[in-house]
Parts: sequence; structure tokens; C-alpha cells
Amino acid sequence: MKLSVVAFEANAGNTVEEQVSVCLDQLNDFISNASFDLKNIISINFFLSAGNAQLYHDLTTRVLRCLPDRIKTSIPVACLAQAPASGAFVSAEVFCITNLNDAEVITRKEGGNLYLVVQNKKGEKLVIANGISEDNNRKSITEKAEKVFSVMEKILHKEGLDFSNIFRQWNYIEDITRVEPDKLNSQHYQQFNNVRSDYYSKADFRQGYPAATGIGARTGGVRISFFAASPEGYSTMAIENPLQKAAFEYTQNVLVGDAEYRGSSKCTPKFARAKFVANNEYKQVFISGTASIREEAVIGEKDVARQTVITIENMQKLICRETLSALDKTFQESPQIEFIRVYIKNPGDYKIVKDICERYLPGVPGIYVVSDICREHLLVEIEALASA
Repeated sequence: MKLSVVAFEANAGNTVEEQVSVCLDQLNDFISNASFDLKNIISINFFLSAGNAQLYHDLTTRVLRCLPDRIKTSIPVACLAQAPASGAFVSAEVFCITNLNDAEVITRKEGGNLYLVVQNKKGEKLVIANGISEDNNRKSITEKAEKVFSVMEKILHKEGLDFSNIFRQWNYIEDITRVEPDKLNSQHYQQFNNVRSDYYSKADFRQGYPAATGIGARTGGVRISFFAASPEGYSTMAIENPLQKAAFEYTQNVLVGDAEYRGSSKCTPKFARAKFVANNEYKQVFISGTASIREEAVIGEKDVARQTVITIENMQKLICRETLSALDKTFQESPQIEFIRVYIKNPGDYKIVKDICERYLPGVPGIYVVSDICREHLLVEIEALASA
């Protein structure tokens, strides 16, 4: 089974409803041209131009109201408070499996969260969860993250897996760089990392941490999406960039605030720069949210063009033959990037970033959203899916 991703931009319509309709029309056309069924769709993300909690909840309600029941009841849908960089009210991103073969797609729920299990007759299994959330305004980021990770743990346990079986994870954190005016000067991202480290400590990551993105959202508390695979039928391997210090080895110098969690000092972000995933048919690399960092320092402060170039160079280093062959001698060719998701801190930088991405990654489709990044001086972050 091969995963792929496609984006749908609302290029017409003056209301949220009209723009969602445009995206759904594009999705229907895509399904028809791809010659597969709605069951091949495993997750849908809607990116919303919502600057505050009230507007976000209003737009989310309106978007979900537009979706036909056959989508709402069979596909995990996440609505994210990250505005389309194009200026639209809404854009959409869809993950799909191009070749299900004999696999069955099973819909399940945990704590009110819809998730999918894709399993074939050999017992090889994928678990797809999208937008598991906690956005109670009375709770701290720590409490929200604990709630979400507890739901994740229940899903994985129910499917006979644990946190080490996750190969791709997305972490959306409200006001990610905000430092709370408390006695510990606790930063939202640091609070999240402390909770993640605590839950991850329950598993043995023999194949390395998952590829992940930790990114800001205007509102919405903490939301997490993840893909996990059974060890039967799937092999995985973490990939690190020789130009960067591994995120889980960062020094305390780049961790913000004085936050402690359960008696421990600030915990590092637990993710790999990329994750190689293979079954007996396909080899793919899931590239984590990548930024203009060398070793552990930001390169190109206040220069979005340079940051974009360095970011793309970092991504290409992850999938070059030199890096991959050092991990496994059987790598004969570099995977090719097939899709990018681009996070831009300042809306006015959209054209600059898009032009550079199109120049350095010609013909690669993508989606561009406005979002805060996990460090104050970072202006752009890019993630990608590549296939060999």
C-alpha cells in the first residue's frame, strides 16, 4: 500500500460554503480520474482562516455542515486554524492509499474520535488518526496534551501497537511560542514536549522516533494526527541530517522557559528528521517539518528567502543517496519528493517562499498555509512526502 497526498485550493467562491464546495468538486474529480473509490481516502485536513476561537468554531461548524454524511462517517476530518496563504477562507489536503488490493478499511472510534484501520489478509495493519483534540480554554497546554496523548495511547493499545509504531505525527499547538507569565515562564511548545517525552518513555523506539511536525495554530488547543504501522509487513527506519543536531539531542540552550514536568528538566522534542517506511511494494520517506537550522542554530534570521533555500537543502540532504546509503547499503537511488506542505509565518512572504519552492522543486505540488513556527526567528517550515 502506497500513501499519497493531494491539495485542493478554493480558487472560486465568496463564502466558506462556496469554497468548501469547490474543494469537494475537485476531490470528486480527483477520485474519478484516479480510478479509485472514496474508501481510498484516509484523512482530510481543512485549513481555515480563523483568527480567534469563536471564528474558528463557527467556521468548523460551517465546513462540517457542508460535508456529505458518507465523508463525515467514514473519513477522519481535521479542521485546523491555519489560514490558506493564498488568502482564501479554506483549503483542503487529502491523504489516500492508491492501491488497497485486498485490504479492508475499518472505521472505529475512541473517545469520540473517528479513526481508521487498514488491514489486509496477512494481518498487516495501518492505523490512521486525524485531529485528536482537546481545546478546553480552562485547561493548560500541558493538560490538553495529556488528554490527547491518553486517547492516542488507547487507540494504539486497542490495535495491538504502541507509540513506537507511529511513523508520522503532526502536532498542532495553539500559540506555540507563547510563554505563560507564570513562575516557570513555561512556553507552550515546551509544555507539549514535556508531555510527549513522558508518554514516549513508555515505548522502546528501536527504529527511532517518528517523523513529526510541531507547528503553531491560531487557536484549537492541542491537536494531533498520526499514522502508525504494524511491524508485520512494514519496516521503518529513522533518518537524521548530518548537517543538523538531532532534535532529541538539543541542548538546554535552545529550549525556552524554565518549565519542569513531573520533576524533570525541560525535555527535548522527540522526533526524527525523517522516517523511511517500506512494505513489499513501496518505499517512502516522510520528511518532518524542516526549517533553516544547522546544528541547532537558526540560519538566516530576518531573511525568508535564505531560510527557504536552507530548508529545502536540509530536506534534500535527508533523501540523498549519501545519507541513505550510510544507513542501509541497499539504497540505490534517492527518493523523489512528491508533495510539500509549507508553513509561512508572515503572510506577506507567501510569493517569495512559493517562487523559491517552485524553482528548487519544479513540478512538485503543495499547499501553503500561514502559521507560527516553533522558534521565534524561524520564518518558514516545510514538510514533504517522498517515494523511491
